Amino acid sequence: MKLVLILLGMISLQAQTKNDLRDRKFVVEAAVGYDQSNQILKNNGAASLGFWYRFPIEDAARLELGGAFKTSSSMYQFEYGKNEVVYTIESKVYFFNMGGRLIKPFSIQNQELEWISELTFSTLFFDGKDIPDDEPIEPENPNTIQIAADVESFSTLQFGQGLRIWKGKVGFGIKVSYAPYGLWYKNKLPNQFNVLSAEASVLLKL
Repeated sequence: MKLVLILLGMISLQAQTKNDLRDRKFVVEAAVGYDQSNQILKNNGAASLGFWYRFPIEDAARLELGGAFKTSSSMYQFEYGKNEVVYTIESKVYFFNMGGRLIKPFSIQNQELEWISELTFSTLFFDGKDIPDDEPIEPENPNTIQIAADVESFSTLQFGQGLRIWKGKVGFGIKVSYAPYGLWYKNKLPNQFNVLSAEASVLLKL
């Protein structure tokens, strides 16, 4: 995670020294999508809202840095291991993604399009009310307030590819993403806990 952020930050600093500030934009993105996973009992779709900072880099390409929050109305069921105990989870889930997108423009029959290559750090949150909390760490300051939340989470890298078209400041896009959650948490999750997502989005340049 730290390495991804450092690399994205270095690219951002380099771009800021070479490009005109007027070509930088904030982008708001609203999307609806469909998640496919062996751990989904009933699929009811998902919706997300994202905020991105867009700026030019070399060879007419653009880089977008930011993140998105996605809520899914689908019901997930999977085995989750914690403290050497395995729990059967049945819960709706939420996702938070943070990272970057490389945007490459191209044209087909005089129509300008953008190809999107996305790399984000994706965290999945689920209801953990039936999972005992870890032993709390006593704070050094007795006035410190501790908040206990019945939420568990795990993370992975998410890879995405997509297409986008702009009409003025309004854009329309489609994207497919893949998140192999089971890759990093083999002791906690099923090996095939992967989420394949497809979404359609509307974007606005501010």
